[in-house]
Amino acid sequence: MRSFLILKKRREEPLWARLLAGTVLALAVALVLMLASVFLMATAEWRWWTSSLTNNLLLGICAAAAMLLLLRACEWLLPDAWLDALSAAHDWRPVALTSAILFAGTALGVRAGYALLGQLYAFDMWKKLSGAPMVQLKFAIFALVILAANWVWCLFRAKEKALAQQAAESQLRMLQAQIEPHFLFNTLANVQSLIATDAPRAQLMLESFTDYLRASLGQMRASDSTLGAELDTAHNYLLLMQIRMGSRLSFSIEADQTVRQALLPPLLLQPLVENAVHHGIGPKLEGGHVRLGAMVRDGVLAIVVDDDGVGIDHARRSTRAGNGVALINIRTRLETRFGARATLLTEPLAQGTRAAMTLPFLPAAQETPKGARPRS
Repeated sequence: MRSFLILKKRREEPLWARLLAGTVLALAVALVLMLASVFLMATAEWRWWTSSLTNNLLLGICAAAAMLLLLRACEWLLPDAWLDALSAAHDWRPVALTSAILFAGTALGVRAGYALLGQLYAFDMWKKLSGAPMVQLKFAIFALVILAANWVWCLFRAKEKALAQQAAESQLRMLQAQIEPHFLFNTLANVQSLIATDAPRAQLMLESFTDYLRASLGQMRASDSTLGAELDTAHNYLLLMQIRMGSRLSFSIEADQTVRQALLPPLLLQPLVENAVHHGIGPKLEGGHVRLGAMVRDGVLAIVVDDDGVGIDHARRSTRAGNGVALINIRTRLETRFGARATLLTEPLAQGTRAAMTLPFLPAAQETPKGARPRS
């Protein structure tokens, strides 16, 4: 029911759910029409309710069918970009469009319903009733009810999306604040063991670990980050893991300075990089390569994280937890922030896995947030 009146090209709802929503809409139209009649007549006996129920149910069914037909026609005719913009907007535009479609559908459906009733009662009910002031006033009230209901629904949906986004961001900050103990302790243990045998390498590991923590903590405090800051964090993390894993891990980052200025939610890229290392390269005996790439095309920022590790099927069979949770969290954050304009897909490569993320390109006013160190 929450997404029934939202205009979108592709619908995932099952047929029974759409039929149920259509039935509820038809009953709601019939009830509003009858209540408007009661309000205008100031009184309505029980016999009036029973005698007019059948007629109003028929009018409600016809109106609901016409509404749904117009909604689906708009979904088919309007471009994807328009539908995405309307879905993401929280102003008067989606309310006005949906209200106009619903009222036009009601007018067409009621006209068809009167034609059917005219066939049943053998006279032209539309010609007899359409000019009556009472009927015209009833439809004016119905139009106001549609407008008010759409406005309330739009406000409720906007508030619900804002609360969902806050919950997703709070969950992410809580998870990121609780750094995995084994990751922290293993890194410190590696530094301690290298101090006696390879002091330069221990110093490099400690510097990389400090840079990683500084960048992560800085991003957790911010409501927005940049791709440049995200790539800096990923660089520090991959460098740290490369020191730990040695020649088993190599990586590359490909993104020009313009792309690095893109705004995006903080710590959105890091879980994908961690998945590539832990679930892709880690289980592979000979190790592998992780590649991060980003580009902008037609106002869309595309980010990919490729690895030539063991692949998706092996990662799904792995007993190591966290891969699916991270992807679900990212998709939830993208949906609450950008709606249908952002996607996250994972797909197998000839060797390894690709995680591809797309979202609107919004350039930042500043190149990188305070605390982030630029990397070549």
